[in-house]
Amino acid sequence: MAQLAGLSDVHFKRAPDDSEGDAYSLAPNVIVLSPSAQKLPSCQLAFVIGHEIVHIAQRHFDEDAIALSVYSGKPPYWTHDGDDAMQLANGDFGLALKLSPLWKQQEREADWLGSLLAAQVCGCSLEKGALAYFHPGDGDGGGIAAAHPPDTERIRQLIPFTESARRLMAMVPH
Repeated sequence: MAQLAGLSDVHFKRAPDDSEGDAYSLAPNVIVLSPSAQKLPSCQLAFVIGHEIVHIAQRHFDEDAIALSVYSGKPPYWTHDGDDAMQLANGDFGLALKLSPLWKQQEREADWLGSLLAAQVCGCSLEKGALAYFHPGDGDGGGIAAAHPPDTERIRQLIPFTESARRLMAMVPH
């Protein structure tokens, strides 16, 4: 999946627990998987990994760092470390609200492209991958500045790509 997304090198790490969710990515090229994620059915895991690969390939970390720097009023080149910029959002609800539309767009992009990566590389349908991974009754998504919309919204946004995923699945050698 990483090569198809234009990445030459992705590293995987195990999270000690599930406290940070099933998976997350760290700049520039690390995907961290929780114990729960490692137990997911293969197509759901393929979607989760594809989703995180998209964050890395699309350089969402860089977008976040730039936007946080601009919205916080920092002068140009105030830091050379994206992690410094990400720390600006800690405890600053107003800043998080300003970034919320960007984060939501990044998540939509990661869901869509991650599900198509899982289809093309692993032969996973949307139904067995992304759509099976989401749980509409769980009510996650979070508050007004949350990056991840509720699962029902994520499912609704992915349904139009079902046929694209089927076409990509057909290309996978069996």
